[in-house]
Amino acid sequence: MEAIAEKTTSKATRLAVNRGITLTTPVIGRITAGHTVVKNDKALPVKDDHFTLTTLFQDKRTRVWEEHPLQKTLTKGEEKLRAIPVRIAYNDVNLNLHNSFSAFDPQKGRALCVGNGDRARRITEDGVKEMVCPRPEACEYGQRQRCKNFSRAYFRVEGQEDELGAFILRTTSFNSLDRLGSRLNQLSGLTGGRIANMPMLLILETKTTTQSFREPIYFADLVTRPGMKILDAVKEAREYQEAMEQAGLSIEGLEEALRAGLANSDFADDLEDPDEWLSDEDLIAAVEQQGQRTGLRGMDSLTQRLNSLATQQPGGDEPEQSTAQGGEGAPAEQSSGEEGVPAAGEASAVPEAPDAQQPDLLAA
Repeated sequence: MEAIAEKTTSKATRLAVNRGITLTTPVIGRITAGHTVVKNDKALPVKDDHFTLTTLFQDKRTRVWEEHPLQKTLTKGEEKLRAIPVRIAYNDVNLNLHNSFSAFDPQKGRALCVGNGDRARRITEDGVKEMVCPRPEACEYGQRQRCKNFSRAYFRVEGQEDELGAFILRTTSFNSLDRLGSRLNQLSGLTGGRIANMPMLLILETKTTTQSFREPIYFADLVTRPGMKILDAVKEAREYQEAMEQAGLSIEGLEEALRAGLANSDFADDLEDPDEWLSDEDLIAAVEQQGQRTGLRGMDSLTQRLNSLATQQPGGDEPEQSTAQGGEGAPAEQSSGEEGVPAAGEASAVPEAPDAQQPDLLAA
């Protein structure tokens, strides 16, 4: 059987595709912990306290995702789905879980910039450029484009028919990343990197923190199934991989092909629904900005405030109304006919601050 495996690997070839085209894991469904609602013609993201399995089809009008058939097999009646029996898809932990700082086009869902806190690839007018990645909170471009910590995890759901496909869980949660990443690293270390097809349970945990103001927050976690010990899960994964080897099938070759497909493109993921990418805080900030796309978030309103202060008299007092020569207390007529505009030939009480001083004001 070993000879068969060697022969299969030696004859393996890879499809040659144009640079920039990504060959990703075949995604056959989505695992979500939220949904989108339409109010006043605006799509708003809503967080859920349960999982939902969906297909890749979304209704254009209602923005509702089609429920996957496996959803009904895992729940009874109106029961909420808070635990999903899954199997780890690959031995390579980086194929099971990928994390990056990512900014997406809110209209097309295409990646604009992806980085790791050290280096980033960004779409520019001159093509894709590699540059320093200072992380979103220290990056002007990241602030403007709502760059976030973005993770995608791949699992095979128990009962799926496609043996090579996987369900994808996309999340911006640091808690989900921390828990899923820790579990996968631990399992990989325990088994020497042989975790493919290990039976586990994807659950939705809850906790309260100081940052959440003691409000419950939900995050994904990976645990052993009820009644199953870690040794049982490891044994089942090992038996599966031994059976694959005896059949002349190479898991290592499959994963190598996936890595090559991902490396062929500058960006490995797009969003099916950009509205799910925005949090409630992002929506509020977008309304406050009123569609402005320049400067750091909040700088536009600060600039308006500084300009308003610059037009007032020193000391912050409002300019007094001038009186007519022939009548005490009567307001003078202004040539423009508009209140607050100096009459013809008069100079403004306080000159406007020159543009050259504006950066200094903002920096202060």
